[in-house]
Amino acid sequence: MCKRFLSTIMLALVIGSASLNATSAQTRTMKELQKIAKIKARAASFSNEPKAKVVVELEDGETIKGSVRSIADDSFVVENFNGSGATEIAYLQVKDIRKKPAKGLIVGEVAAAAGASVGLLYLTAFLLSKCSPCIGP
Repeated sequence: MCKRFLSTIMLALVIGSASLNATSAQTRTMKELQKIAKIKARAASFSNEPKAKVVVELEDGETIKGSVRSIADDSFVVENFNGSGATEIAYLQVKDIRKKPAKGLIVGEVAAAAGASVGLLYLTAFLLSKCSPCIGP
């Protein structure tokens, strides 16, 4: 009698815990849903531009560079530039997705920094040349 009662309780606990894990795995928190919506909107905006190059950073630290080819409800596909084909990425795996900067933008930033440095050196030299205590008697 006691064995039958204990086995029935154990069976009920096992079935209950299995069904509890299955339902809790499917429900997502509000934060996860907001993250999915944000990533999905950004991926959709990049998929509208056929030649848009994107950089996708995943939660595990991996970086994928390519262009967004298609979008589904729970994932999107990135065509890799290095010729290794396409990669399907779930929205929850994505840490950040952004547009890859163009080479002209990088060259412009370097040129602006160099111009600012030369300008500051010129201004410093000009001010020191007009400073009579700095030059001496």
